[in-house]
Amino acid sequence: MTITKPTQHINVQDGKYIVLPPGMAGQNFSDLSIPDDICTVDTVQKYPLGTLFVSGLRRYYYCFAGGTCYPQLGAYKAKKSNTVAVAPTQKTAAEMAASYPGETLASGVDGSKYIAVTIDTEIGHLTTGVLSANELAGGFIVVGNGSGQAPQMFQIVSHPALATTGGTLVVELDMKLGSSITAATTTLELIENPFYHIAADGSGGDYVSYFGIPAIGATDGQWLWVQTWGPCWITSDGNTCDSAGDRTLVFVGNGSIKSSNDITVESGIQVAGWAMDMSGSSASNAPFIFLTLM
Repeated sequence: MTITKPTQHINVQDGKYIVLPPGMAGQNFSDLSIPDDICTVDTVQKYPLGTLFVSGLRRYYYCFAGGTCYPQLGAYKAKKSNTVAVAPTQKTAAEMAASYPGETLASGVDGSKYIAVTIDTEIGHLTTGVLSANELAGGFIVVGNGSGQAPQMFQIVSHPALATTGGTLVVELDMKLGSSITAATTTLELIENPFYHIAADGSGGDYVSYFGIPAIGATDGQWLWVQTWGPCWITSDGNTCDSAGDRTLVFVGNGSIKSSNDITVESGIQVAGWAMDMSGSSASNAPFIFLTLM
């Protein structure tokens, strides 16, 4: 189907459908058919980043690889949250109208869908603060997360490129601000799109979170589907389902899984899901798991 307006009807075919992320107005994705081959990588983007694909009990999200992705390990995004900072001086109504024809409000005011934010010098896939257009789209921003402030949470749907190593950037939000922000007072913090520049390379370590399992192996610069929910197979890191009643499975630092009773809770664990099968007794296996991630 061809999307000519920022609207979409759910079209279910054989128990399968896709859902577009917010902010698709003006983006040219002429072929948005329900995928029938998720085990092939794309060298050219076919779907908006973060498109949801549902196939029966399973859910997948369309992602962009920024490194090696192995289909038996957990996928993660190494960075990033932007440094918490107070809001910079906002754009005036005249400045907004010049950059966004038809816009009548200043950025950051009650009812506006735009905010000017300060980007640090480590954000983005280059980790320099230099951003391509819409690189942060699909990420999230919290407005007013400091002491005594009332937080507002939004998704980022678009922004222009930022050629400097950090600086002020105007981002478009998926919904209107409920109250105005105050420059030099209101704190802002954003997190990048979780589906952009991902890896599943076995070296994430203990300070990343895993959000899914690649449907196919991929390398840097390729597009792929990553499963986040439903029946799935993940490789084991030693002990899985090796004792009676042992059902809960958790990620370890290389993106494989262990049973929750075989890892020290104090070290921090992320639940991957529950085992759909298990060994008889005292035998470890790599089970089918019901993912419960996103």
